[in-house]
Amino acid sequence: MIGKEDVRRIKESLALKEGPILSLYLDINPAKPENSNRAYALRAKDAMKALGVPKELQERVLEVLKNQVLEAKTAVFFVGEKLFETLLLQVELPLVSSLKTTFLGEEEHRLLTDGALAHYGEPFLLPLLYALDEYERYGVVYLDRERWRVFEIFLGEVAEVGDAFLALDTEAWRRLSLDAPGRRFHLGGISRGGAGQDLFAKRLAAWEERFYKTLSHELEKMVQEKGFTRLVLMGPEEHTKLFLGYLPKRLKERVVALLPSLPHPGATPGEVLKRLEPVLEEAERRGEVELLKKLEEAYPKAVFGPEVLERVQEGRVELWVLPWHLDQAVYACDGVFFPEEARALAYCQNPEAKPLALILPELAAGYAAKLEFVRGEAEKELLERGGMAALLRW
Repeated sequence: MIGKEDVRRIKESLALKEGPILSLYLDINPAKPENSNRAYALRAKDAMKALGVPKELQERVLEVLKNQVLEAKTAVFFVGEKLFETLLLQVELPLVSSLKTTFLGEEEHRLLTDGALAHYGEPFLLPLLYALDEYERYGVVYLDRERWRVFEIFLGEVAEVGDAFLALDTEAWRRLSLDAPGRRFHLGGISRGGAGQDLFAKRLAAWEERFYKTLSHELEKMVQEKGFTRLVLMGPEEHTKLFLGYLPKRLKERVVALLPSLPHPGATPGEVLKRLEPVLEEAERRGEVELLKKLEEAYPKAVFGPEVLERVQEGRVELWVLPWHLDQAVYACDGVFFPEEARALAYCQNPEAKPLALILPELAAGYAAKLEFVRGEAEKELLERGGMAALLRW
C-alpha cells in the first residue's frame, strides 16, 4: 500500500538527480473501452514526443506499457537519465482525464490529453501529493465471531492491521458473541429467574460495558496512529450498534456505515474490499453533496462561480472545490488569470486561453488553497452554480 514514506523516498531520489525529469500520469483502467489493446501506450508515446522527451527515456516507458501486465487504474512514472520510478494506483486521479482535447503548454512544459498528463522538466509531484492528502483513509472494524479484526483501505488498496486489538480477550468475545438478545439468560439451556436473573443481568451489563469501553479506547489510539479519517463497523447488527454506542463523539462522527458480516468467517482482505467498494463510493459521493450544502450555509464566507478564481489570487481561499471533469478555460494576462475573455481584454490586449487544469496545480499551491474534486450529483450541482466554489479565509 502506497504511503507518504514511499513519496518521501521518491522525493529524496528526485532531489539527487540532475537534468529534466519526465513525470507521466496515465489512466490505464482496464474497465474503460478506450484503454483496450493498451491504447494508453499510444497516448503516452504521443505525449512524450510532443514534449521532446529523449527517445531513450521514451523507450524505457513504452517497454513497460507494452510488455508488462499493469493491474491498476493509474500508472505514474518518474524517469530521468539514471532514474526510473513506477507507481501503480488503484484509483483514478483528477487532472489525468480532465480534457477531451489535447493541449500542450510550452511555457509549463506540460501536456494534457484525455487519459494522460505529462510533464518534462522539474519533477511534477502535485497530482500524487493530492491523492495522498485528499483521499479518505478508512478503518474497517470487523467483529468476526472468532476475533476482532481491523482493515485499512486507502487509494483503492486494502491491508489487514496485524496488531489490532491485541488486548482483546478472545474467549470473552466468543462468549459475548453468543450472548445475543433473546439468548442472554438461556445460555447452555439454563434458565434464570427472579432476583438471580436481575443480579446476573447487572453483572453482565457491567462486564459488557468494560469490554466495549476498553476496545473503544484501543480503536481511538489506532485511529490516531493510522490516520483513519472514516470508519466502518462490520459484524452482527446487535454488536456493531452496541459498540457504536460506546464510541466517543469524535469517533462516532467518523462512522459512515454499519454492515453485516460476510457469509463466512475468516474473510480475506480482498473479500472485505469487494464488499465495501460500493458502500465507500456511496459514502464519498454523499460526503461531497454535504460539503456543498455546508458551503451554501457558510455564506458570506463561501462563494460560487467565476468569482472564486479572483478570490484564489487574492490568497483568500482556504478550500477550492472543483468538478472532477475539469474542462473550463481561463485567460492569462501577465501571470493573472481571468475566468472570462472579456474581463481579460480589459487588462491586456492579447490574453492567452489555457485550460484551468493546466495551471491549477501551481495556482493552488502558490496561494495555499486546498483542492477538493467532486463527482456525481455534487459535480452536477456545482456545474449549475458556475463550475467552482470556495470556502474563504476571511
